[in-house]
Amino acid sequence: MRTVFQDPVAPYPGWQRRIYRFSRPVAKDDIQVFLGSEDLYVRDTAAGPVQIIHKYGLLEIHALIGEQNIEVWFSPDKGAYPSEYLDALLLTRFN
Repeated sequence: MRTVFQDPVAPYPGWQRRIYRFSRPVAKDDIQVFLGSEDLYVRDTAAGPVQIIHKYGLLEIHALIGEQNIEVWFSPDKGAYPSEYLDALLLTRFN
């Protein structure tokens, strides 16, 4: 599977990475919904601008508008809560 998230670097030591694939590409509206009241950071890459969303110290979501994959980083020390939160968040747009 081709991924735009080459050469991953964890945002914090010990965080784990997962790639999620959707049935449709990520849209700008999806980014806005995921963002909520959090700050948006953008990192320019060869594949295009990566939208980076920090969610309450639980998750870091990396997405490129127009791509079907997102990269998610989370702390395994926080138990199942980050995974449950991400599932709920993704269901708001990709059910």
